[in-house]
Amino acid sequence: MVADPRILVLGGGGFVGAHLHAALIAQFGQTARILNTTRTPLDSQTHALDIQDTDAVRAVVQQENPTHIINLVGIAAPVEARRNPALAWELHALAPDRLGRMVLQEAPDCWLFHVSSGLIYGRTALDGLPVDESTLLDPMDTYAMTKAAGDLAMGVLAGEGLKCLRLRPFNHTGPGQTEDFVVPAFSAQIARIKAGKQPPVMKVGNLEAERDFLDVRDVVAAYLALIRQADSLRSGAIYNISSGRAVSMQHILDRLIQMSGLKISVEPDHARQRPSDLPRIVGSADALTRDIKWKPTFSLDQTLRETLSYFEGK
Repeated sequence: MVADPRILVLGGGGFVGAHLHAALIAQFGQTARILNTTRTPLDSQTHALDIQDTDAVRAVVQQENPTHIINLVGIAAPVEARRNPALAWELHALAPDRLGRMVLQEAPDCWLFHVSSGLIYGRTALDGLPVDESTLLDPMDTYAMTKAAGDLAMGVLAGEGLKCLRLRPFNHTGPGQTEDFVVPAFSAQIARIKAGKQPPVMKVGNLEAERDFLDVRDVVAAYLALIRQADSLRSGAIYNISSGRAVSMQHILDRLIQMSGLKISVEPDHARQRPSDLPRIVGSADALTRDIKWKPTFSLDQTLRETLSYFEGK
């Protein structure tokens, strides 16, 4: 592992960034220089930096001379990418490509971790079998298409000498995630019911879709392990970050209601009752387990319980 790492986090002001920053501090303490950045900081620990401003990013890279850059920048929810495809292309593909070329020029010894998404496998996952890193990319929406483009750009730059890893996390959730995502959305409704702010009726969309869920803290643990072991890895390597099993939205809802101890009825919300384009997707993380000995440590029940408690405490 590199001694006294200098770690630049781009897009560190969101859900994953908050967990990653805390984990970096806990892991490296005073031995590392950690610069957490986002376009619009909400606290004093996060610095303003917009990945679209290549000159500003270049100045920070020249000043900090990072050993590792973690690029978390992106549109979090696929529905938002569909609403703003130009921004999705910019944040997921064009800006990362410029970033990679600039890092290759200004900090050739720096490792760039490009965070993509397991959704880029798309139609190839329709058979329901676990997808691995050799699986054909066949994205099905704007979010996945633009994420795939950025991922492929990193592969090209790795061939030109960029030290980079291409990371493909599958669904991850946990305390602190917004209600734009299914586990917090269910948890928040249950918390409001418990507090008497909502009748004991939950409005839900399609519950048949199955997804591969991880706790965000397990995903962050993978990032930390990769930082520690990057110098032993192949530049351009691709790693799925996944649990290896799929669970249905129905199962998640049932467990959360059981954990609440409340009597809650469930009603379909016709505005949300659209069939999933991707009924089931599950990833294989065998490569990550083989190369850095990573395995998830949080059970799904633990993640659900702590997310529910987070909303009950708000």
